Amino acid sequence: MESKKGVTLMENLIHEFKDILHLFINTEGGVLMNTEPRRSDLVIIYPPTIDWSWMKQRPQQLMESLSQNGFQVYYCNKTQSKNELSVQINPQLTVVQNHQYFITHTIPELKRQGKKIILWVSWSKLCAFLNVYLPDFIVYDYIDDFAAWRPYLKPMIHRADIVVTSSTLLRDQIEKDFPQKPSYFIPNGCDLNHFKPQRPTKPPKDMAYLNGPIITYSGAWAKWVDEQLVYRVADTFKHAFVVIIGPEFGAKVNRNLPNLRYLGYKNYEELPAYLQNSTVCMIPFRLDDITLATNPIKMYEYLAAGAPVVSTDIPEVRGIPSVHIGLDHESFIEKIRLILEKKLPFNADEVYGWLEANSWEQRCRDILSILKKHGFSPVIDSAPEAQTPETPPS
Repeated sequence: MESKKGVTLMENLIHEFKDILHLFINTEGGVLMNTEPRRSDLVIIYPPTIDWSWMKQRPQQLMESLSQNGFQVYYCNKTQSKNELSVQINPQLTVVQNHQYFITHTIPELKRQGKKIILWVSWSKLCAFLNVYLPDFIVYDYIDDFAAWRPYLKPMIHRADIVVTSSTLLRDQIEKDFPQKPSYFIPNGCDLNHFKPQRPTKPPKDMAYLNGPIITYSGAWAKWVDEQLVYRVADTFKHAFVVIIGPEFGAKVNRNLPNLRYLGYKNYEELPAYLQNSTVCMIPFRLDDITLATNPIKMYEYLAAGAPVVSTDIPEVRGIPSVHIGLDHESFIEKIRLILEKKLPFNADEVYGWLEANSWEQRCRDILSILKKHGFSPVIDSAPEAQTPETPPS
């Protein structure tokens, strides 16, 4: 009887984690991971959640910054490659593309070398797999309140040594529900040098033919976007063009509106040119559990590109220079009208002063202080830098 229950439990676990279980199966691939000692005694591992090259967001920004500040960082892709073991982004940052080999061979070798492993996790569902990384310290970066992730929140918080939150709502939730757990507020930030116009930028080819003001939304087109609001904006300002940039994520853009252009996904290198050539940028979010808890990176990037912003009333955009809030559809549209009529000017000095204090570099400095408080400051030694990992046989 107990055996049958055990089988049922295992079947339930396999079903629950079927989307990520393949990343943790121990297989021998006959590949080699370079494990030469690197310059840092501290390793940060970011487990598989979002691919390195997909919509550069908070995880990629923070891991890159930490790698530039003394940590040896392994960023694990969720997408696996049979032909390329890993990619070296810089001497201290490796993108892992064979996760099974990484956890069964590389991590034990890092421990043998005496490395301390900090696990930086932003997906609560990974709570069942944390032990495979042999961590010395676990940071849970609580960045989104998705309903599908909530069943895993409590066990993840329990396992984490500290919690980092990206919005005031998430911070308040952790302080209320887990008062004994050390928690720290680290909002999102911006790579100001990447987005700030250095000189007049020509519009990209798929935007160059648009003759008129450009009202832009950049980001995933998903259920949290108030699509009816966007369509009303397009219908109201027929002399302008509404431009949508980003992947369709469980929702479809209406391509039948004459002045709406869906330009699809653009990579991080391309994005500044689109935002710099926008007249005004939008955050047309519905108000729900997801958006009320979000600190939108797009807000920082819009502003850095020199574009004024109109947003629905989500808490994290309040009080930000040159971000104008519409409390309903009518006032949202009115804010756009005032910007197009140049009655709401963009205050560059105020905006860029604010962005300087809210850069990814500043966020990294705050994180370094937090880790130091908990006894983790990287020691730089004279060990040779890592070489490019060998490519596995095809």
